[in-house]
Amino acid sequence: MSQNLDQAFSVVIGGVGGQGALTIAQLVLGAAWKADYFTIQSEVHGMSQRGGAVNAQVIFDSRPVTSPVVTQGGGDLLIGLEPLEAMRYLGMIKKDGAIFVSKSPIKNMDTYPDESELFAKLSSVENVKLVDTALFAKQLGYSQAGNMILLGLASTKMPFELSLWEDVIAERFKHKGEKIISNNMKAFTLGRNLEV
Repeated sequence: MSQNLDQAFSVVIGGVGGQGALTIAQLVLGAAWKADYFTIQSEVHGMSQRGGAVNAQVIFDSRPVTSPVVTQGGGDLLIGLEPLEAMRYLGMIKKDGAIFVSKSPIKNMDTYPDESELFAKLSSVENVKLVDTALFAKQLGYSQAGNMILLGLASTKMPFELSLWEDVIAERFKHKGEKIISNNMKAFTLGRNLEV
C-alpha cells in the first residue's frame, strides 16, 4: 500500500480531441489502482472527434471515493495538453495546486487568441509551469512525446513509485510493441527529470 492520504487527490487533464487526454487519464487511473488506492475517473468528450474540448478527471484516495467529479477549486493537479484548454480548467485547481501546461497550441478556431498574450495570462497564474513539449519531443526524435513529457513532470506531484509508472506504461502500450513502450518511457523520464 502506498502512503495513506489525508484526503482525496484530484487530477484534471484538459486538451482537445485526438490529443490523448483520455490515455493520460487511464495511465493515472492505472497507477492509482496499482498503488492500492480507491480511484474513479470521469470524462467529458464534447466534440472530441472534431478537435473540440476534452477533459478527464481522476480522483484517488485511501478511502472509498464517492464522487467522480472534481469540484471547482478542489483539484490538486492540472495537466494541460493544450494552452487554451488549460485556461478553461484553471478555476478547478486549488490555490496551491500544481499546473503543468504544454506551450504547443492547437489552433482549431478562427478566434484563437494571440499566443504571447495566452502564455502571459497563463504565466501570471501562481503555480503554472509552461513546458515547451514540442522542443523536448524534437530532442527525443519522437513527435508524439509531449503528453508523456507532461505526465512525467506531473508524476512528481503524485504519490506513486517510478516502478508503478513503468508497469502501467508498459501495459498500456504493450499492443503497440517495444519501440513505442521505449519511446513513451523516455518521454516520461525526461518529464520526470525536468526542472521547471
